[in-house]
Amino acid sequence: MQEKVGFEIKEIGREFCVLGPTDVVCEARGFTRWCTMPYPRHPNGCPNFGKRPDCPPNIPYFLDIYNPSVYIASLDFDFEQYLGTKRQIHPDWSDPALRNSRHWQNHLRAELRRHVDMALNKPELLGYVAVYNPEGMCVNVHRTCENVGLQLEWPPQQHMYRIALLSKKVI
Repeated sequence: MQEKVGFEIKEIGREFCVLGPTDVVCEARGFTRWCTMPYPRHPNGCPNFGKRPDCPPNIPYFLDIYNPSVYIASLDFDFEQYLGTKRQIHPDWSDPALRNSRHWQNHLRAELRRHVDMALNKPELLGYVAVYNPEGMCVNVHRTCENVGLQLEWPPQQHMYRIALLSKKVI
């Protein structure tokens, strides 16, 4: 039997960048279809819907709080490399098990926040704030990213992106 050897997720390639500015693409107020769509083991959609203060319907509409001009903070994680490495270590795992976000999500979320904190200290972004859950505020993240030439994959195959929008609050 082959010994299973772990690896550090930080060994997987990734790249952070800030793109824009561009105009945010918002859906109609109250658009929560994505949050309530069923997915594996969640027949009623996201379990955070109606529970977390930063999730619908508890969170306000993006354009009520922020200016429509945004920068896109993007952490590009080499998902293809990650899956290949995990497959070598765990050849008996199913594809859903290999893709399980519990293995990488918190690490990438924290890394995105570190990069964004540094970016917000740059002179050109002073006064901007980060929005980490824009989908909950009716933002169409896919279309907003397309505005700056960033094509998100769904489901992810080669690249897994963690996205934050940087915008100024409406005064």
